[in-house]
Amino acid sequence: MIRFSLPYPVTTNNLFATVGNRRIKSEGYQRWLRAAQGAVLEQGRKKLRGTVSLSIALVRPDKRRRDLSNTIKCIEDLLVSMQVIDDDSLVQRISICWASSGPPCSVIIQHAEEQLAA
Repeated sequence: MIRFSLPYPVTTNNLFATVGNRRIKSEGYQRWLRAAQGAVLEQGRKKLRGTVSLSIALVRPDKRRRDLSNTIKCIEDLLVSMQVIDDDSLVQRISICWASSGPPCSVIIQHAEEQLAA
């Protein structure tokens, strides 16, 4: 099991900007990536190979309405870019929730277990 405390993730809607006919990472996404990469390195980058499951807990940064599912993509991409996981296609299960306190974003990465009971 691996656990990371990260800055609050950028929503999927704000990951990329269009410049001419190209899609590039937005400034906000680039800032978040640098901060999140630094946090991973500071906490000790570990690696899990093969299929994994993710558990994510977010603390609301303010009172605005937010969509939990819009935060998953940048977290997965960070874990791949930092070589914590092999590929986000190997994520077999994701659990995400709002937390009342703690770091802005807590991520637990574990080896994927067999199917849950129905």
